[in-house]
Amino acid sequence: MIGRFAREVVDTAVETFDITYDTLVKFGRELGELGEAPDRTRQGIVAACSVVLATFLALLLEIESPWWAAISAFMSLTATGGGSLRRGMLRFTGTAAGSLLGFIMARWLPYDHFALYLFIAGVTMIGVIAMQVSPHGLAWLFLCITSILVLLESLANPLQAASVAYYRLFEVGIGVLSAIIVANLLQDWHREPPPQAPGWRHLLGAQWPVVLHGVRSAIAVCAVLAIWMALEVTQVTEMAITVAVVMAAPVVADGGLGTRHAIAVRSLHRFLGCLLGGIVALLCLALDVQSFVWWLGMIGAAVWIGMHIQVGPHGVGYVGTQAAFAFIVTLIQGASPPDSIMPGVDRFAGIVGGLAILLVVSLVLWPSDQELAEQKASTRE
Repeated sequence: MIGRFAREVVDTAVETFDITYDTLVKFGRELGELGEAPDRTRQGIVAACSVVLATFLALLLEIESPWWAAISAFMSLTATGGGSLRRGMLRFTGTAAGSLLGFIMARWLPYDHFALYLFIAGVTMIGVIAMQVSPHGLAWLFLCITSILVLLESLANPLQAASVAYYRLFEVGIGVLSAIIVANLLQDWHREPPPQAPGWRHLLGAQWPVVLHGVRSAIAVCAVLAIWMALEVTQVTEMAITVAVVMAAPVVADGGLGTRHAIAVRSLHRFLGCLLGGIVALLCLALDVQSFVWWLGMIGAAVWIGMHIQVGPHGVGYVGTQAAFAFIVTLIQGASPPDSIMPGVDRFAGIVGGLAILLVVSLVLWPSDQELAEQKASTRE
């Protein structure tokens, strides 16, 4: 047993090194291609303009978390105006449903931790499964994330649930609206074909690995909460969101190590993206820029690079996404250029905690190659 665990640890370490090296090499290639492809350059400009507009409107309206509006703008964009409209509406709809659900549950669940665990496990399982099987998976995923976020941010004071839900919806609405406006001004309008999804019909049959994937996601989130309850870790919200998003990695047919590899790649991409984005943000903070215009300019430039990498052909798009997120969270702290990197540090600490839990869950719950072979052999018999 100990020998098997040691081999698992060694194999995981080797796999982690290989994935990291491969990711950094491909990331360098993406940076070397900046400005070479007109379509990618245009999409980067659209992203930069959308995020800057969302940031400006959020600060003008004095909302609570302007960085959330900026991230929402970034996440609502696709290659076309019609696609951005659809994606933005899915995000807004999921956020609205999640805000309402989190607000309703905050009336009871903060006082019953067992029910809290059941609810968060259930909504995580549904959200992750829907991301794999539903054409509206993005809306389901944000229903999951937003309801968890509203609920957890209201645990200390359930009376704040209405305020948290309202501002979260307001912030996302500003970002989505900014993305839709800019995308339809600067991009061509045509509808993209709806995503192909298998649907919900065969969850107990051919899609059973997806259900198991959702169960593992629920276990991971509950493990995060259990550790938080025991150690009073402050960044449980970031940990829970990290688990939900990372676990949305694609599921392969057998639900085995292919899935674990996909999750490992996605986890490391998230980690490396946040690390790289945080380093760049730290360098920008070191410049001590006080001009509001130059501050917005730095945000726009970083978002342009992040989008360029996100839509690149080398398979490290998620690194660009997370780098842009980390840069935005670090740079957008209020109505002026920031004087602290602590928001970025807090987010990074939450992500590290979430990824550590995912690693443990992966090692414990995912079957090995030998176990999969034995399962297939017993099935044939």
